[in-house]
Amino acid sequence: MIKIAMRSFAHHRAAAIATGLVTLVGTTLVTGMMSLLGTGLAESTAAADRAFLVQFPLIMGGWAVAIVLFAMVSTIGVALTGRAGEIAGIRLIGASPRQVQRMLAIETTAISAITALPGLAIGYVVGWIVTRSIHSAGLTDAASVFAPGVLLPVLGVLIVMAASVLAAWMGSRSLAHRSPVGDASPPPRRRTGRYPGRRRRIAATIMIAAGLASSAAVFAMDPADVLTTAMTGPGCVLVAVGMCVLAPELVAAANTTLNAFRPARATAPSHLAAINLSAAPDRVRPTVTFLTLFVTVAAGTLSMQGIENSVGTTNSTAQVLASINYFVVALIAAFMAIALTNNLVASITQRRPEFAVMSLIGATNAQTQRMLVREIGAATAISTIAGSVGAFVTVLPFAIVKTGDPLQAAAPLPYAVTIVIGIGVTLGVTSLVGRRAIRTA
Repeated sequence: MIKIAMRSFAHHRAAAIATGLVTLVGTTLVTGMMSLLGTGLAESTAAADRAFLVQFPLIMGGWAVAIVLFAMVSTIGVALTGRAGEIAGIRLIGASPRQVQRMLAIETTAISAITALPGLAIGYVVGWIVTRSIHSAGLTDAASVFAPGVLLPVLGVLIVMAASVLAAWMGSRSLAHRSPVGDASPPPRRRTGRYPGRRRRIAATIMIAAGLASSAAVFAMDPADVLTTAMTGPGCVLVAVGMCVLAPELVAAANTTLNAFRPARATAPSHLAAINLSAAPDRVRPTVTFLTLFVTVAAGTLSMQGIENSVGTTNSTAQVLASINYFVVALIAAFMAIALTNNLVASITQRRPEFAVMSLIGATNAQTQRMLVREIGAATAISTIAGSVGAFVTVLPFAIVKTGDPLQAAAPLPYAVTIVIGIGVTLGVTSLVGRRAIRTA
């Protein structure tokens, strides 16, 4: 299987590059936080600085690992969709589902190993920049110099590699267990129960409840306490991840919305977009996942920081927390843009045979592109709505404690900036890649 995996890896260069980009950025984020953690645990670090230099990278590193795992599962799942015929052929010559999963895990391990060294190097640079920023704000002593060591950053690389292998195993499970002959649909689960997807919904509910509980904990805190920010931030991330787990339900809501607002005499692109969302919801699920995650975390963090700025706190701790919040948003925005672009390019490119058939039956390139934009547009609309609601309910306790005015959690500027960026990236990539794929089909 190792030999087959290496040959497959060399053949599918586009999918390997997409996975490699996500792994590279993920490795950079995690190793950057681990280098900061190493600085906090170093003997040369002042005792008064240890608590902050240990707690901050642990929180940020946990967020990064969760986001990387989500991004890897989605990216690998989309990449494997275009390899269904190849995997079916491997199954027909005698490979078991576990052997197929093992082959794909080996491919992902090879990609992670290639990106490990550059990711480690860039991670050191990110850790150094954050350390310098914290020191410039006066939050740490001059004696606490950047001393990441080797062990913890390398451990960060190994964590990302383990997460990528786990993502490959999870993302390939459905395709590997699919029958290579007859119906191409996934096999039924052993225990279907009465409600399909019940465990996933329960897990999502638990994460959302934990996030809301974390943000609601600020009601018991002093408004001037920095822990109010420390509790609201992770709460926002947990709510975002929980809503991403509910991506299939959000896609169904997008289809319902598209049907509800479709005129009685709908145009052909609108009609086909609604049919595609019903028949093949997995095509837009990665878009819903990443865009919901981006809008919830970015809008929530920017809204929280806007409230903090309106209070007028000017001490060094507040300043550095503001810098950290903006840094978090910038990293997440960059990571989500890369992951979202990768998945959009892969999913649209794989639809060339469909676009060719539409051309043969008389559809123009403009009609096909409008159909594609309407599909992604419906997914974008439901993602921005869900992400905005998640950000609002998470920041609401923070706004009440800080200002006494719950409407401060709905300040329009953070949401407008986040939504404009998310919609711009999503529809921009869809239009550019879709036009090229439709024309070449």
